[in-house]
Amino acid sequence: MGLYVVINIIILLLIIGVLYAMQKKHINFTYRVLSALILGLALGFVLRTIYASNMEVVNQTIVWYNVVGNGYVRLLQMLVMPLIFVSITMALINIKGDSNVGKMTIIIIAVLMITTAISALVGFLTAKGFGLDASKLESIVGDISKGASNYEGKLEQFSSRPVPQQLLDIIPTNPFAALAGMGGSPTLSVVFFAALIGSAALGLRKKKTDIFDFFYKIMQSLHDVIMKVVAFVMRLTPFGVLALMAKFMATSDLNAFAQLGQFLIASYVSIFIMLIVHSIILIIFGYNPIKYYSKSFATLAFAFSSRTSAGTLPLTVSTLKDKMGISEGVSNLSASLAVTIGQNGCAGIYPAMVIAMIAPTMGINPLEPSFLIKSIVIIAIGSFGIAGVGGGATNAALITLSALGFPVGLVAVLLGIEPLIDMGRTMLNVNDGMITAAATGKILKEVDMDKFNSNDTGTSEAEVM
Repeated sequence: MGLYVVINIIILLLIIGVLYAMQKKHINFTYRVLSALILGLALGFVLRTIYASNMEVVNQTIVWYNVVGNGYVRLLQMLVMPLIFVSITMALINIKGDSNVGKMTIIIIAVLMITTAISALVGFLTAKGFGLDASKLESIVGDISKGASNYEGKLEQFSSRPVPQQLLDIIPTNPFAALAGMGGSPTLSVVFFAALIGSAALGLRKKKTDIFDFFYKIMQSLHDVIMKVVAFVMRLTPFGVLALMAKFMATSDLNAFAQLGQFLIASYVSIFIMLIVHSIILIIFGYNPIKYYSKSFATLAFAFSSRTSAGTLPLTVSTLKDKMGISEGVSNLSASLAVTIGQNGCAGIYPAMVIAMIAPTMGINPLEPSFLIKSIVIIAIGSFGIAGVGGGATNAALITLSALGFPVGLVAVLLGIEPLIDMGRTMLNVNDGMITAAATGKILKEVDMDKFNSNDTGTSEAEVM
């Protein structure tokens, strides 16, 4: 390890010390995350500037920064499956009276599908408005067919799993394998298994009260332990954001950013438009958008920096439940389903923009009604099972392109700026899950509006312990 690398590590540790001091002074969690994001970008820019002629120092430094950044992401990913299992199970066995889990699930999926269809339409319109097409991009980065061969294997993999097979994959042949993240749709498989266990236990509540009470105590204890671990990990959020943003700024291919800037800008315009759509949905259901975004900022900031919807899940659930007053059942089910269904950014906007870019080169008007409707339906259906981690948009694009019979080479071309766009897309994915929870909570009357309207933006247990 060189001297310069040691100095860079010391600088990171000093900034972590500053953030820790802010935590000790009980400075608002949102402000700490925002400070970490800005300091991380500044640190990455400084590293990139000072070591422009010796990027090896930057690369060696980032290896150590990854211990903090990627370490935090791995901690969150570690919690995802246990959190989904205990949360969904507890939500079910806590059901009283005439609560209807089936109705809740239908509403959640319906909202996710509707917003995905809207996001796909926004993607088409934005791509057309910016005049994007594959031939223009091809003239900048070379033959669009280059690199396509690297993705043919992925294309065959996804083509071999039609929608009926994806639906079957939700049912786990081995629930423990699903809990370990294995299988075609492990997250949905865990949701299915937890729902089955919870429903079975609920059926014993009146017939075998002693067994139900014993099982309830076990699950309550497990739930409390898992949430204690979640609370500990959430405290580390500013440190994780700091390291992740420093890595992003220090290692991003800014040349690719310049070359493909038009596509990048169009993508973020689409994301911004969808955030406006989300705000309209909030207003329709009686929420104050300003209050909503003040409470969700820290969660969205982490989603932006980490590029993982699944990794953000613990933060998402905590924000919905502790800050916005949405019931635990609605919060957990909405956030969990949104990880793999109806991702507005990765599975909605991105595939639509890619299709809109390729269509003109094949003599197709992407806004021709029959083609547009067909594409949006394919995008919405294809959004089922998209993994909530970085790179999920690539999989979504492969699925939709193959369904339409379009070439997949453009996916390879766009990977040069994928991380830059994926940050905003992931934030939008997470926001869609939260908007879905808010709408479902209002429809089912399972939201405490007094808690939502309170000025408390950072006092959940997960953030102040």
